[in-house]
Amino acid sequence: MVSRRVAEVLLAVARRRWPRELRADLGREWAAELRVLAERGQRVRMLRFAASLAARRSGVAADRAPIARRLLRTALPLLLAPSVCVGVVLVSLVTMSAVAEWLSRRFVWAFDLQLPIATVLTLCGAVGLAALAQRLARGAPAGGWRVPLGIVVPVALTVAAAGYAVLDDVDALARVAPGLTLWLAGLALVLRATTRLAGRGRVRLAWCVGVLGAIVVADLATIVAVLSQVPTGTGTVVDGVPDGVDPTFAPLWLLACYTDSALGLPGPTEQEIFLITDAVLLEPLLYLAWAPYALAWAIRAARGRPEPVADHVLPEPVIRPS
Repeated sequence: MVSRRVAEVLLAVARRRWPRELRADLGREWAAELRVLAERGQRVRMLRFAASLAARRSGVAADRAPIARRLLRTALPLLLAPSVCVGVVLVSLVTMSAVAEWLSRRFVWAFDLQLPIATVLTLCGAVGLAALAQRLARGAPAGGWRVPLGIVVPVALTVAAAGYAVLDDVDALARVAPGLTLWLAGLALVLRATTRLAGRGRVRLAWCVGVLGAIVVADLATIVAVLSQVPTGTGTVVDGVPDGVDPTFAPLWLLACYTDSALGLPGPTEQEIFLITDAVLLEPLLYLAWAPYALAWAIRAARGRPEPVADHVLPEPVIRPS
């Protein structure tokens, strides 16, 4: 019977809105009500009964919260966070310029600290945003790809808006797009892995996998971005600077973008670092600003917060079998 099948689907929707420990008992009670109504041939009352359960609030404290308040604590922070991270990077660059100029009056090597200063300032701002994200993510909806997409999609929209506003050249957009696309896709996969681990209670492992995955994804994205904008090989030299980079040391390019040096390693050379940082100055700093808050939000949301049994309000039976 079609009406009973529809009623069963509605009851399944209603069960999923309740905590796991209550679903079995509620499901048996509702199924008994449905069976009585079906035996009596009361199809309209049966559908009304199932629809009322599917439409009503579950009685969980988080579900009773006003919709506007829930949106304010979840959707709005996720939409604003990418733009705030961009602001953190811009403030770091402005502060870096002022500090480097002040130090240059006393030390000739001050300008060598520009990128390290920007990296440290961006990291400090990112850690602060991550701490705030952990607080805001309490009670946020989680499950499946909801959290990764809820984080990555606003970032992608921010990237698209910033690229459209800053880069009016189609060729420039084409050169930047591969690295950013790879980073967004990789970040979504990393967040999905961390939410699965955090949802199982393995929070430390989730953080380890998340941090390591974010570094690997940022490194790969930087490699793609550099190869998209700088030719490989060092055959031609213009004004003492090679016109290409050696891909042998490609895994170290992200480190060079953060430190402006190879830290004593064989490569990349100073000339190659100049080409690398000239081509991808902002992207590595944006990765550093975006990743910490994304990991903090995803892991905290996946952990959830179980509600005590006292907070559950069981529904009263709508119809009692005679």
